[in-house]
Amino acid sequence: MLLRYKQGMQNLDPRQTSCFLTAVQRGTVRAAAEQLALEPSTISRNIAALEKVLATTLIERGRLGVRATEAGTLLVAFLSQQQGALDLLQSEFDALANMKRGKVSIAVGEGFIGDFFDNALAAFSSTYPDITFALTVGSTEDVLYQVTSEQAHLGLAYNVPNTPQIRVHATSTQPLVALVKRQGIYDIAQPLALDELAEMRCAIPPQSFGIGALLATVEAQQGVRFRAVIETGSISALKAFVRNDMGYTILPRFVVESELSAGTLVARAIPTEIFPDGQSSLIRKEGRKLPQAAQLLIKHLKSMSAFS
Repeated sequence: MLLRYKQGMQNLDPRQTSCFLTAVQRGTVRAAAEQLALEPSTISRNIAALEKVLATTLIERGRLGVRATEAGTLLVAFLSQQQGALDLLQSEFDALANMKRGKVSIAVGEGFIGDFFDNALAAFSSTYPDITFALTVGSTEDVLYQVTSEQAHLGLAYNVPNTPQIRVHATSTQPLVALVKRQGIYDIAQPLALDELAEMRCAIPPQSFGIGALLATVEAQQGVRFRAVIETGSISALKAFVRNDMGYTILPRFVVESELSAGTLVARAIPTEIFPDGQSSLIRKEGRKLPQAAQLLIKHLKSMSAFS
């Protein structure tokens, strides 16, 4: 059995591993088929063939889609490390030739997107036009998973939990503020007390997001329940909720600097003794050697508003 397993690992078919990885990352066979421009049946056949080669079950199918088994999770980590090693080797080849090129994969919390493009990526791409990027957007949990599984070289996230798997390259305290529409029906006081926040309608991120986790902690500690009429991981949706005067939301100030400058939204202070300060963090996996392109990008990311 061990010999068969070793032979299987040595003869992995890139088409099969691509189908497997995409299905796990997208969550369904149909979504993987759409991304890879293949038929769902082709995706399923390739995964089944891969399972046969490795003599183990890699995915579990459920009502809501597919997820990796324990063996599948190990394979995801192995494939990510393998790709990371190839990227690093190519980077070192480029360094020997004194070339500034390569591809950087980065996982980003949605609240960082505007800041990332405006204050880091535009200038970086102008300086290093031959470096390309693979960008994924998600919750704090998503960013941590992408980084620790080595699917992303770097991560930008809010309120990252301490873990020995993560090295923090830059961090900055970013207090939360309540956001309301300027001169709207909820633009009533400065600052806003906890009892006022509990009575007003709001939109909040889920607990998988750093902000959502902070708000859940406040609810548990203070014995309150916010009137969350919308729970969403979309920063755009949270802003639209406030912009249409449907209530308030709570976000780090740097996420809405453009709206505050334009005067469409107003930031109201909230009790700092109740709402603990969160932190923006630039992270990588501890012990992972980054390719040259990723090392160059780190310097530009530190100039973002999130770290000022």
